[in-house]
Amino acid sequence: MTDLTLLADMPRLLLEAQLQPLQGSRFQPTGFPDLGAAAYDGPDGTPMMLVESAQSVANRLEACCWDTANNAWETPLTGLPYIAVIDKNGRPLTNSILEAHRINSAYILEGKDKTILNQLKKELDTLA
Repeated sequence: MTDLTLLADMPRLLLEAQLQPLQGSRFQPTGFPDLGAAAYDGPDGTPMMLVESAQSVANRLEACCWDTANNAWETPLTGLPYIAVIDKNGRPLTNSILEAHRINSAYILEGKDKTILNQLKKELDTLA
């Protein structure tokens, strides 16, 4: 087993890997509707392609941190803040961890409770 204790005090981890598609010979790189695939030139001019965005990786990591059966953080993360969206009977509908755009989700910003929207307007001041 690999000893990962050396990473305990490291602020970040950079991995480099040779990848190949699991099925067939194609893959779908990260793309943006108005820009297309995330292609760019590296510092030395080498053509590069972003395969996965930081936001997408964060989404996947957050999914691993959420206990779906209990509708809560996994135990080591209990206490971290999030916004819960509940129905009129108090049953959970979604939350800021599960929503793709977090607190920018329509379920959070455009619901009957405008607390979060008003707080954002106040803090950003330009929307007030």
